Amino acid sequence: MNETENFEITIHGRGGMGVVTCTEIIAEAAYLSGNFVDVHAYPSFGAERRGAPVQAYTKLSRTDIIWDRAQIEIPNVLIIFDETVLNQDIASSLKQDGFFIINSEKDPEFFVNKYNLSKDTKIIVADISKLALEKNLTIDGNPVINTPILGLLSKALPELNLDNLKMVVYKRMGEKLGKLNYELIKQGYNLAKIL
Repeated sequence: MNETENFEITIHGRGGMGVVTCTEIIAEAAYLSGNFVDVHAYPSFGAERRGAPVQAYTKLSRTDIIWDRAQIEIPNVLIIFDETVLNQDIASSLKQDGFFIINSEKDPEFFVNKYNLSKDTKIIVADISKLALEKNLTIDGNPVINTPILGLLSKALPELNLDNLKMVVYKRMGEKLGKLNYELIKQGYNLAKIL
């Protein structure tokens, strides 16, 4: 992606996984980079209930004010929190030279083969659920992956650097939770398998 291109990010997950919070953190950290003149983060879901499929979007503009809040049809970046929500239509929505980021224990090649991803697609994978469970970052026994997966996104989008993420996470979560979440962001960054 070139420096003049805007970024459109779509996140798919399930209710209660922190998908909406993740989009907000992305937008705030990207704005802090100084490389974007406008950012938007917003959800799209039906009946709100834990476990139901949800989508959320982040739009980052380098040059213009963002006027719309329309659903992103062809994102530059596709983030999958829960592999069970992924299907061919979702995978095919990604731009050919986009970034496919997923929380999974599988190797990147699995997704290339199963979803026929373009050779120009950069695939970034890590088992964020396992990492969250190991560090006891859970709600009602379910792993919280919305912050650790930001480490994977930081690999794809350099403007979303670890320092900006740290500032946003500490501001939103306070010292104790901020520190734990930031450590997991860094570990997610280091665990990322890239193809």
